[in-house]
Amino acid sequence: MSHIEQIPPELTWRIRRQVLYPDQEFGKAILDNDDDGMHLGLFYENKLISVVSLFRKENEMQLRKFATIEEYQGKGFGTELLKYLIEIAETENCKRIWCNARKNASGFYVKFGFTETDKAYHKDGHDFMIMEKILF
Repeated sequence: MSHIEQIPPELTWRIRRQVLYPDQEFGKAILDNDDDGMHLGLFYENKLISVVSLFRKENEMQLRKFATIEEYQGKGFGTELLKYLIEIAETENCKRIWCNARKNASGFYVKFGFTETDKAYHKDGHDFMIMEKILF
């Protein structure tokens, strides 16, 4: 049984580092503006296994540092969390959700109506593209 709840930013850091920055220092997992965001955690059997951070600016919501522990990937937990945050954005009347997606994860976002923009970049050994979903 899984459930999603809002969590403090500190609870996201371990999973962010483990999944997104396994070979880098712990500080890489901490965002300067973490205190400004809404952080969601998906718990499975009372264990935190997936996290995402949301940052709202005017009519837009950016999702950042979406990470699911590797052994739980491909089992629908990320899907559950993404659907939940899309509902939040719709409820809050956001017009656009966007993210800096790793290129190798872009297919995941496409399944939920995200499209690639013409903006891409390379950072820390990874290729990223800005993806967006227009809501209204």
